[in-house]
Amino acid sequence: MPYFRVHDSHKLVLTNFKVMFTSFTETSNFNKIKRYKAYLLLKQPRTRVHFTVRDPYQKAISLYKDKFQYTPLNADLTKPVKWEKPQRIFFSVMGLSTKRHSDQKIQETLINTPFDEFVELLEKCYWLDEHTQPQNWILHHPRYRLFKKLGVTPERLAIYKMDQAAELNAFAESTGFDNSKHANSTAEITTPKTLSAQSIDTINTIYQKDFADYGYQMR
Repeated sequence: MPYFRVHDSHKLVLTNFKVMFTSFTETSNFNKIKRYKAYLLLKQPRTRVHFTVRDPYQKAISLYKDKFQYTPLNADLTKPVKWEKPQRIFFSVMGLSTKRHSDQKIQETLINTPFDEFVELLEKCYWLDEHTQPQNWILHHPRYRLFKKLGVTPERLAIYKMDQAAELNAFAESTGFDNSKHANSTAEITTPKTLSAQSIDTINTIYQKDFADYGYQMR
């Protein structure tokens, strides 16, 4: 999961993939760091954390649009495709294999997977990659052996909803982030238009703590 130090400050920005990550990497005063460096910086009493979150439904939709639609649609099949980890974690539950199946077959299977089926698959593998894990795991990651807890206390933590303009503006004012430039490579992908009741229930179950901790309303 991405960690950034705000240049010349005692501020850390914590986020998740599919929560403004690309925009943050393009922010000149944000320096990407490893988790252990964030942990060490939090040993300093002056360090403050700015944590950005996103509605879990929209985060799941964004992941699907990116990894199951936009990226495979734009894959260059004239040379071997290096499928990304947030795609590869689904391969075994989809019956896919990079050894047994061609890149074209993998491409077609990803693209032709409806969103509701994607959510069914997500339930079987969400813990395997940082793109799919609950957002709260960045603070306390149950699968890590080292630096499981970052040690962020409530008085040092500010949480911002990136899908709410007022909170995005407050984050920008506090960190120097330029919120006039948003990277969005999947804008032209229009599916899914609706979520089934089963998909909603599954997302609610997987990301229950994100809904509770960050004030998002379950449907």
